[in-house]
Amino acid sequence: MAEFPRDNSFSRAADAASGGAERIRWDFSAAAARLIMKSAVKYYLRFSEDNVTVLPPADKNKSYLLYLHVPFCLTLCPYCSFHRFKFQEETARRYFSLLRDEMRMTARLGYSFSSAYFGGGTTSILPDELAKTIDLARELFGITEVSCESDPNHIDPQSLMYTEGRIDRLSVGIQTFNDRFLESIGRIKKFGTGAEQYDKVKAILKHFPIVNVDLMYNFPGQTEEDLLEDIRIVRELNPQQVTFYPLMYAPFVGRKLREAIGKPTNENEAKLFSLIMRNMTDPYLQRTSWAFALKKKEFIDEYVVDHSEYVGLGSGAFSFLNGTLYANSFSLQEYAERVAAGMASVVKSTAFGRHSVKQYRMMVEMFGLHAEPPYRPFFEYTALRAVGAVGGSGGHKFITPKGRFLLSVMMKGFYNGMDYIRESMRKDLKGADERICLAGCQEEE
Repeated sequence: MAEFPRDNSFSRAADAASGGAERIRWDFSAAAARLIMKSAVKYYLRFSEDNVTVLPPADKNKSYLLYLHVPFCLTLCPYCSFHRFKFQEETARRYFSLLRDEMRMTARLGYSFSSAYFGGGTTSILPDELAKTIDLARELFGITEVSCESDPNHIDPQSLMYTEGRIDRLSVGIQTFNDRFLESIGRIKKFGTGAEQYDKVKAILKHFPIVNVDLMYNFPGQTEEDLLEDIRIVRELNPQQVTFYPLMYAPFVGRKLREAIGKPTNENEAKLFSLIMRNMTDPYLQRTSWAFALKKKEFIDEYVVDHSEYVGLGSGAFSFLNGTLYANSFSLQEYAERVAAGMASVVKSTAFGRHSVKQYRMMVEMFGLHAEPPYRPFFEYTALRAVGAVGGSGGHKFITPKGRFLLSVMMKGFYNGMDYIRESMRKDLKGADERICLAGCQEEE
């Protein structure tokens, strides 16, 4: 049986970069940040009733990121809020073919990209199809950097035949090495014990320039000792990047999941965030409120921080262009019909004013630890400084530990808002929307 390595030299000592982390609390400013974000996303993240059928043409003076969505998983995790369906191979293969057609349509609009981010679902659920799609992205757009999400069951030698040499940053969702919590969220049967998942990730570290390990914290009942053990284990594993997400329930399963495993508390989230900051130290450096990278390794961030505009392709993907958020069809059948007819898959949109775009960019860039983002509305930025989110003076300002927690709270609120959008887009889906049937395909009874 696999066992975790032991390292008695593991220390709780904090380095200078985390000074002040022990003072992080769930206080009035954190509660206010949560309330403000909840109100903002409810107000802004609403789609118009008018159908949208096209994306705007590319602006040659702008830099875009390409996001591609693969909405298939072998089994569906109960806490996951992302757009995904139970895997059916025939449908998935048709989908990848249509996704590549949509990429060709996007190239004809004049878009070019240097970076591509594949999200899911499980992006590598069909490694051969993923490889074809990556190769086409490089051919069409001159992509030089590819990031992909995956799970512990799709980083095996068979998958590596198709992904090694094609993917620059592979992010593997472990969530926790604690078997008790893995069992509570239904992952231990799917992916194995924490120790088994550790071994799977260790085996691939040398195969990709950057491997990121995703971990969650603030499970109901999680103690500081529980999280310290996860931190000790991931530091022993020593991947190039580690990302810690606070547990977020998808709205449509929130009540059911709370009944099954309990309700996390805000106070514990603050306490555990402080613990992460105080222990994810040298040789790691914090690069966003949630992500840590080895000093000696180049850091490739998730797309929302470093890219102000992006094009999303695939069912359930979002694009953000010229201050407008676009959503593609969440129905696989409608997505397929639109792409097969030579149409864009976007069906909904909502436009934002210049001030709200500045608010959004300020939030994500400060989440990325940029203390003086180019866009910083005076009132909002002054308020964050007043509560201690920004420290230093002159040209040496920095996001304080308290600020990093407040930005974590705000980003969590933003993602919860996107969850509500996904839920509203999926609520009317029927069984026929979960498969693709075009000419030459036999409808299921």
